[in-house]
Amino acid sequence: MAGDELRAQIEWHREYNRAWDADANAYVRAEVVAWGKTRRLGVLRAGRLKAYIGVQHIDTTSGAWDIEGEPFARFFVSLFRDGRSVTLRTFASMDEALAALNQWAELG
Repeated sequence: MAGDELRAQIEWHREYNRAWDADANAYVRAEVVAWGKTRRLGVLRAGRLKAYIGVQHIDTTSGAWDIEGEPFARFFVSLFRDGRSVTLRTFASMDEALAALNQWAELG
């Protein structure tokens, strides 16, 4: 499935901003996602599959993560099949997240 075709099938939430697809931290700067929290940006329903696409902020200063360095944000895809969680993956860009989602959707 082509990228634009996949995007058209996703129910995007009003918080999603395509201009920020390469910069998850833009959602933090705009206070769309709070420190240490996640925000769903869209959902794809395709037959037996359901996927949430979103942005996650990692607060490395909180002690909740075993990650060093500056706090940062990243995109995620959470995939369900028949209502059961299959995988949760994170990505540096929305394009990477959508490419992975496209592969999973083709596998059915």
